[in-house]
Amino acid sequence: MKPSYDVIIIGGGLAGLALAYQLARRRVSVLLLEANTLGSGTSGASAGRAQVSEGHRGLHMQLVQAGLARLEQLEAELEAAFEWRRLGNLMLIEQAKHWRWWTDQVAYLTEHGFTAEILDRPALQQAEPLLRVDKFLGAAWCLEGHLNPLKLCQAYARAARRHGAQLEPHTAVTGFAWQGERSVQVCTPARRLSAGTVVVTAGAWSGELLARAGINLPVQFTHAEAIITEPLPPVLHHHVGLADFYETIHNQAQAVSIGLAQQQSGTLLITEAVHQSQKIHRRNSAWGLPAMARELLQLFPGLTAVRVIRSWAAPSPFLPDEQPAIGWLPGPGNLFVATCFHLTITTIPVLSELMAGMILGEPAAALAEFNPARF
Repeated sequence: MKPSYDVIIIGGGLAGLALAYQLARRRVSVLLLEANTLGSGTSGASAGRAQVSEGHRGLHMQLVQAGLARLEQLEAELEAAFEWRRLGNLMLIEQAKHWRWWTDQVAYLTEHGFTAEILDRPALQQAEPLLRVDKFLGAAWCLEGHLNPLKLCQAYARAARRHGAQLEPHTAVTGFAWQGERSVQVCTPARRLSAGTVVVTAGAWSGELLARAGINLPVQFTHAEAIITEPLPPVLHHHVGLADFYETIHNQAQAVSIGLAQQQSGTLLITEAVHQSQKIHRRNSAWGLPAMARELLQLFPGLTAVRVIRSWAAPSPFLPDEQPAIGWLPGPGNLFVATCFHLTITTIPVLSELMAGMILGEPAAALAEFNPARF
């Protein structure tokens, strides 16, 4: 194995794998290191929703729009199926203040070319006949997308390898070592590796890794849990979530905010029970699964007899301003970070191209607002 690479990527989630693919197709020598299996962290545990509704206005919404267009062609580009489909999303609105906010958001979305509308209670009942709608004013509906996130990770991994990238799962990064005054090497239990550029795309683990290089990035995370049911005949027509999702999960020490969609296999993927945690772990809690079940049955009482067959947990990272950190870090001249994406599945197909260009020295003024130097 070569002792030196153009780029070493730390983190084998969606961002790292997509970046490895974009760099390798440009004939850059790439080594990706992942402590566990590829896609085993937050990326593979996500709900698979290609979000639009909650996009931030301005640059972020432009990335969402471009990302949706890319996702329509991405299965052909990567030569792999990942269950992509267009799917409507319903954000259930219970309070007048949220009705006003979502009415304004839907107006913004339609003005910028997205398909969206506000549904009153009768229209909501027609859209989801099994949903108990009596406590809701209605819903904000938007045409989004849905896919299998683990299959998308695998598709990017196979495409990156076809272009020559080396991907090493089960290879933990233990720290960094200085090489001269302006660059760092990557240390694993068995080797010390050097590269022209070292990229940290480790999601919730990024803050801990960067601290080992003497850099403080205020990565925060919640601990999120999900469940999946046995296969069912068609019972759900949209992705369904709650209008106050982010308000609920970020402002309470322990909370449930239900979101669910029916997969192509017929199973229901149900998210999420969330609590604040000081340590990253992947264990389910004693309270999370029953709490999700109770909340789900308040919305869909007809699902009482449905069996749960799997559950999992993963950290969900974010930065204080809920924007990603993308760019060069102070100190070492070869250290780049890309983490804490908002609406990751929708934006990564485009952001990975832009990040590859930045690493190769191309101008990227459009991403200046995501510069980690703001912290």
